Amino acid sequence: MPPNPRPRPVRRLLAAALLATALLPAAPAAAAEHLRTVYGRPVPFGDGAAHTYARLRGDEPVEIGVALTRGSLTDLPTEPADGRHCYDRDGDGTVDPMHECAGGHEYALALPRALRDLPGMPLDFALLDWDPAGHGPPKVYDRPHLDVHFYLQSDAERQAIRPGPCGILIDCTDFATATRPLPPEYLPADYTDKGLAQVAMGNHLTDLTGEEWHGKGFTRTFVYGTYDARITFLEPMVTLAALQAAEGADPADACRPVKQPQAWQVPGWYPRAYCVRHSADSGEYTVSLEDFARHA
Repeated sequence: MPPNPRPRPVRRLLAAALLATALLPAAPAAAAEHLRTVYGRPVPFGDGAAHTYARLRGDEPVEIGVALTRGSLTDLPTEPADGRHCYDRDGDGTVDPMHECAGGHEYALALPRALRDLPGMPLDFALLDWDPAGHGPPKVYDRPHLDVHFYLQSDAERQAIRPGPCGILIDCTDFATATRPLPPEYLPADYTDKGLAQVAMGNHLTDLTGEEWHGKGFTRTFVYGTYDARITFLEPMVTLAALQAAEGADPADACRPVKQPQAWQVPGWYPRAYCVRHSADSGEYTVSLEDFARHA
């Protein structure tokens, strides 16, 4: 099933996305010196478009994010999933889209070439998932939300993670590979493995100190993805309500820290914060990684 029943011409979407993103809030004048913004090609999303972008200062990343243009949060798909990643778990010959499909509605987004060419840039592409009914665990992440993945592995490697009856509809051999534990020095503080390995995605490590695990309700959180004892993606998760609430929110509340491991397996640039913002000028919503540090 296509992710949007009424796609618009890519050229028109690209022009609209570039115009909107050009109006993203400018950095202070002193910090903006030598700062440039680069863009990924947009894809249809709701009544707008989604695309990646990055702010660069020389060979250093300042901000890497996914932007949703004006209108993107309206007319979104309401089916639980787009049918790309399903498995007949009960063997009855039919697929229940609510319980036997995973991934919500999936949009692969290319990162800007200039970003991927930066020395020490470990990120390869972004994957945006719209989950209109949320997903498990029950009473934790079962609210309409966006999963914004920034992958260290290629899209081909990600899609090679097969469907099956284990975990979140993942092949059992791939489940075992996905849940191989990280060496302790690479495990971020407070994160644990609850066996949330998923087809075409990998395992999800969760921060059990997060408010969603303590009865306060899920609004946004940060997830580390793993596969074969390696960190493979960085994932801000944001509810639709929290994204909409960014309109008019206090800018001081935009960012939250990303908890760090003692060391990184792959040298390069990694974020110490993730942020959710809305631009009154462009009408765009952004989910971004920021405050980068380079690790040997």
